[in-house]
Amino acid sequence: MQRRHVLKLGAAGLGAFALTRYTPSRREWRGRGFGADLSLVFHDHSDAFEGTFTAIETEVDRLEQVFSLFRPDSAISRLNRDGVLHNPPQDLVTLLELSKQVWVRTDGVFDPTIQSVWHTDHGRPRRAPGFETVDVRKDLIRVAEPGSALTLNGIAQGYASDRLSRLLQRRGHADHLVNLGEFAAGDGDWRLGIENGDARRLDHTDLSNLGLATSAPGAMTRANGQAHIVHPFGGAPVWKTVTVQAQTSALADAYSTALSLIPQEKIETMDFDVMGIATVWLESQSGAVIRLG
Repeated sequence: MQRRHVLKLGAAGLGAFALTRYTPSRREWRGRGFGADLSLVFHDHSDAFEGTFTAIETEVDRLEQVFSLFRPDSAISRLNRDGVLHNPPQDLVTLLELSKQVWVRTDGVFDPTIQSVWHTDHGRPRRAPGFETVDVRKDLIRVAEPGSALTLNGIAQGYASDRLSRLLQRRGHADHLVNLGEFAAGDGDWRLGIENGDARRLDHTDLSNLGLATSAPGAMTRANGQAHIVHPFGGAPVWKTVTVQAQTSALADAYSTALSLIPQEKIETMDFDVMGIATVWLESQSGAVIRLG
């Protein structure tokens, strides 16, 4: 089960479009992708919106062919199988480069090589090899350590949300909201409620030209009974849920994952402006909510 699907079912529910009103021009696409139900809302006064629906479906399928660990012929699956990928898709190069930026800014806590730990749930525990073992170039991606594997489930859904947001912008739909579990908002006034797994409203936020994502380590457990969000250095999750509002949905997705594993005193020393973060909501294991930014 992918992380996106877990969050939909688990402790990271994000409320619906509270300020959205029905108008004759309001269009809503619903479909499947990344292991879960997806939706996009936009406005189109013409009868040509079905062309946009087709473009959305094509883009979702294309991005899954790059990032899905459940497609054996996806780009990332082939990289994990062979340890090297020649002439990789530009989206994979771009997202790995962005992941390296987040890896640096979180002192290695956000680490896509954590997939290697998932592969050893039934064997001897191990730590992630470390993102420094991954060579990323435009024409080649290489994983240096034998047996290593990558996952981009902590950022790919956010990146896909951003790509779909750009697609809608290009097609003239500036006023829109993309919901792939992680949200990407265009123009407009989109109010989203932030809830925990007990359906308790923690807060709300108005989203315009920003991304929003929530991570919940306890929403799913691995085969060994531990949280599905894994600390690359062997630590345990700190927070029950973490929600991040950021410049892009990809950044919100990645940082909500990483901050789940980082204590408050460390988070408070981070430069949110440099990281592209607008606001962070931290829900403690006891249910207390701390808002930063």
